[in-house]
Amino acid sequence: MFGRLASVVAVLAVLTLGCGKKAVPDVDLSTAEPRVLLLPEQHDPAEVRAAIIGAMQSRGWVAEAENPANIVARLSHKGATIRVDLTYAGDRVTVKGLQADNAGKGYEKWVGNLESSIRDALKRAVVVVPAAPPPVAVKPAPTMAVFETKQKPDAVKVALQRALSQHSWVIESEDAGGIVARLNHRKGLVRVRIAYDAAQATISYVDSQELSFDGGGRSDEYEKWMRNLVDSIRGNTRI
Repeated sequence: MFGRLASVVAVLAVLTLGCGKKAVPDVDLSTAEPRVLLLPEQHDPAEVRAAIIGAMQSRGWVAEAENPANIVARLSHKGATIRVDLTYAGDRVTVKGLQADNAGKGYEKWVGNLESSIRDALKRAVVVVPAAPPPVAVKPAPTMAVFETKQKPDAVKVALQRALSQHSWVIESEDAGGIVARLNHRKGLVRVRIAYDAAQATISYVDSQELSFDGGGRSDEYEKWMRNLVDSIRGNTRI
């Protein structure tokens, strides 16, 4: 009887493990060489840029940053996050991997699809896409979280870290003057700087991607994220 029961338990354990979702590994890009996409003929760099933008849009990539002859692109797909640096000229596109979280074998497939779409776009007549719009002319006003009681500096720092983590913010850097944090949301990316003392924390807008602000520097999404962050900061200073 005991032996039969143990067999049943073992089978159930195996079935339970088999049903669990396997973790998808990250891809180590620290030693990866840049990929060079050689173009079959010379193009105007503006045409190459337009082909890259068109390929990104068709494959679900978004531009995270853009500089002359360079675009940083991001793909968020099925729990994976991929970021690549695309440097282009009239005869080539150089693709350098920056991030591949939860990507596994999908990294090669998704980057390869992007390269293929760029090549295909350049075979057709390419309409030059206007340059990215300039940054927000009027930045959002700083947001303040005033504490109910004075806090010790270490306690404030812990409260900020907890609040950011609770709302999926990522800390990019810390120094004596405060914290720079980034929120990578499906509706856009935003970066803020948080300065703090014993009485309050002040959240200042740094930059953003894909967020729409009106002439007064207001955005419904940004203001909602700030309210959530302020509530969490204040809540964590009461612990």
